Formats: sequence, C-alpha cells, structure tokens
Amino acid sequence: MGDGLVLLLILVVGAVTAFGLCGYGFSTLSAHGVRRADRVTRLRSGAALAGAAAALMYTWGSLHVLSDYMEVEDSGTGSSPIRPCLAAGGPEKAAVTMSADVQVIPLRLVCHTKTGESYPTGMPGYINPTAAFLALTSALLAVGAGYASEPEAREQGRSG
Repeated sequence: MGDGLVLLLILVVGAVTAFGLCGYGFSTLSAHGVRRADRVTRLRSGAALAGAAAALMYTWGSLHVLSDYMEVEDSGTGSSPIRPCLAAGGPEKAAVTMSADVQVIPLRLVCHTKTGESYPTGMPGYINPTAAFLALTSALLAVGAGYASEPEAREQGRSG
C-alpha cells in the first residue's frame, strides 16, 4: 500500500475514531449528569475524551505529513530538490536527497540522501509528544475506571 493511501486511511480512521469517542464520552456524561455522575462514569468519559483528543492530534499530524508527501510526489517544474527536504535540511542536504517516505510511528516524513543519511522534515514538534501523552492519559483513565469498578463487580458477584 502506498504512503499516500496510508495517510488517507489514517485521516479517515482518525476522524471516525475521534467522532465515536467524543460521542461516547459526552453522551455518557450527559446521561448521568456531570455533577451526579459517579467516579467510574467520569473516568470512562475522561478516557474516551482523551482518546478522542489523541486521535485528533494524530490526524492533524497526518495532514501535515500528507501535505509534505504531496509536495514530494509532485514531479513538475521546481520539484528538485525536494521542497520539504530543502526546508528541513537546507540546500546542502537537499542537493543529495534521493527520496522521502512516511513513518507512521512516530508520524513523520523522512528524507533519505545518497550517502545513506536520513532526516525528518519540518512537521510541528508538538504533534507526536502530545498525541502520545493523550493516548497514555486515555489508557491510564481506562485502567483507573476498571479498578474503580472492581469493588462493585465483586459485590454483585457475591450477591448474584
């Protein structure tokens, strides 16, 4: 599968995931009421909303990479040296840059030179750390919700 198709797939899946997680998080909170919701409900909703934010951040990053990738694939006038690689590495590195490809984790476009050197293009530096932090936060909140609901599940197991 080509790099462009992978980026488009990330865009679609990221948007659908973010929309679904936002829907779950907000509908769960609104069904219980924000002030009346118990700790487990708040943790689950928080996990869903943090996951949605992580998906949105990753999708935003894929838009940046897709934009640079489209410039790389443009083979028209002025396409050499590769413009995103020129902006990231300067004229010296761009003059010997042969190709560029997409890395998904961490999300970035990597330029490859004739000498075997590789360097990333200028995607905003906040995207990968923020997406990772939000994904980790979501996972921790989900684990916390599981632990918070455990005493209730044990009580139901004894009475049932």
